[in-house]
Amino acid sequence: MDNISKKILIDFTDEKITPSGGSFFLAHVSHLLGLPYLLNTLKLKKRNRGPSDQQILLSLIYTLANGDGAISDVDRLAADHARSTLLGLKNIPNYRRLSEYLARFNLRFVKKFYDISHIITSKIAPKVIEHQLSEKGYVPVFMDGTGIEVSGEYFEKAGTLYDGSKGFWLHNVFIGSLWVGQRLLPGGVDVARSWKSLLRETARVIGDKGPVWAFLDNAYYRKEVVAYLKALGWDFSISVTDRRKKAPIVDIVKYLPNEDWEPIKDDRTEYGLYVRYRPNNWEEEQSYVVIRSLCEGPQRSLWPKYTVILVSRNDIPLREVVKRHRSKQGQENLHKGPLIHLDLHHPPCQKFDANQAYYIAGQIAHNLLVALKFELLPEQARSHSIRTIMRDLVRTGAKLVKKARKFILKFSKCLPDRSILWINHAAEKVEELAGVPT
Repeated sequence: MDNISKKILIDFTDEKITPSGGSFFLAHVSHLLGLPYLLNTLKLKKRNRGPSDQQILLSLIYTLANGDGAISDVDRLAADHARSTLLGLKNIPNYRRLSEYLARFNLRFVKKFYDISHIITSKIAPKVIEHQLSEKGYVPVFMDGTGIEVSGEYFEKAGTLYDGSKGFWLHNVFIGSLWVGQRLLPGGVDVARSWKSLLRETARVIGDKGPVWAFLDNAYYRKEVVAYLKALGWDFSISVTDRRKKAPIVDIVKYLPNEDWEPIKDDRTEYGLYVRYRPNNWEEEQSYVVIRSLCEGPQRSLWPKYTVILVSRNDIPLREVVKRHRSKQGQENLHKGPLIHLDLHHPPCQKFDANQAYYIAGQIAHNLLVALKFELLPEQARSHSIRTIMRDLVRTGAKLVKKARKFILKFSKCLPDRSILWINHAAEKVEELAGVPT
């Protein structure tokens, strides 16, 4: 076999070629939502020199939306002249200036930045809610927290997490794939801290749309959380995994005759039933679903395994309730999505407020990719993760050519069929939306 290195020579070109040609569509959605205008209202800089607040924050957000989670990745954006042109960025900071800028954030500016993120989320939410209602018949709301580990001794407010490691808590709430709210909290705080403010924000975004079904894990198995969800008029299901808390409920059902159990699976390896129980110090009885599993994988178990779920309703067929609650697993994968695909697992700053601003930028970047799905792509694309959107649209190579005082963005024909379909569809939508005021 011939050595391929003898057939290919290496050289450089002055042509404007970028590996992220789909960034043009990301910038279009950003302007459609009015993000550059909103960022202009954040006056963190004191001197009018160098990149503006808007240019610095847009550089960070667009870098994260490209899947580049390191502060130093902003230098790659600055070196890619074609991509910076497509994004409309004229003055990109280097990574040192970006780090210094993030270090200026205090609680007041973190709140202002978060308010901007909330406005962007509220603009995207109606289409996401409409899609969820048409697909599922209800609006899925998922709230959870995750530990964000740090390395080193100098991260401000880092504390002990549940597994003994050191880091922060990131508490999030999602409507479908839309990252509606988030809080970066110090390590060592209550694992359900900020639940009420996050639910309140989400309720404002949803408004009078519904019905709503909230999925929560054992950390939110608290009477005050249940009371608040009922006050909102939402349905909900909460996993009860703490052995001490679920033991009294299991004791009620484990000696019931087989006739009282309803098969959940057609192969009759799982059965379930509704039961009423009032936990200690709770004012009212609650409804629970108890699932009895007879197998673990293909192997039949010697003793049945019991799963307990607190539910708001017992008038829905048992299979449907279990199916809805188990869709929480898909929501948990969405929860991991921004951390993995936007590379947000590692806070870049030693100052806590700076890290809060960084994660708000990550939330905006994630939601821009969600908006891209709903505004510019075919309806079938809505089921895809943001990783697929980045890989098959945003990070597609293209060449930027200037001709007759206009730029032409040329994509290769040697792309997967899906990428070509999405680029064509997005280009048509850009033309269609060209006259829509931002």
